[in-house]
Amino acid sequence: MFPGICFAIFFVLNALIWGEKSSGAVPFATMFALVFLWFGISIPLVFVGSYIGFKKPAIEDPVKTNKIPRQILEQPWYMNPIFSILIGGILPFGAIFIELFFILTSIWLHQFYYLFGFLLLVFLILIVTCVEITIVLCYF
Repeated sequence: MFPGICFAIFFVLNALIWGEKSSGAVPFATMFALVFLWFGISIPLVFVGSYIGFKKPAIEDPVKTNKIPRQILEQPWYMNPIFSILIGGILPFGAIFIELFFILTSIWLHQFYYLFGFLLLVFLILIVTCVEITIVLCYF
C-alpha cells in the first residue's frame, strides 16, 4: 500500500509540473517505464506470491501452548511508551548535539569544517548510544 501511495503522489506532482511546462518534470518515456515496471513486474509478483502462500500448509507452533492464558503483569513507570519515546530520542540527540551545532554553524557562516576525525568519533559515539538505548528499552 505504501509504494502505491508514494507512486500516486509522485504521479500527481509530476502532472502538476507538466501542466506548468517545467523542465523539472520526469520525461514521458521514464514515466512510462515506471508504470510498466509497476504493472508488468510488481503486481504480477504480488499475485504469484499470494498464490504460493495460499497453497502452502498452515504454520503450526513448534511447541505445545498452554490452554490457560497467563496474566500479564503491570509494567513499571519507565516502560511507559511516552517515556521510552522521549528517552530514545533525547539521549542520542544529546550525544550528537554539540557536533551538529558546529557543523551547522560552519555551513551557515560559509566556513570550512575540517574536524572529520572528531566527527567520526562523535558518529561512533552516536551509534553506541543508539545501540545501548535500543537494548535497554527492549530488554529491561
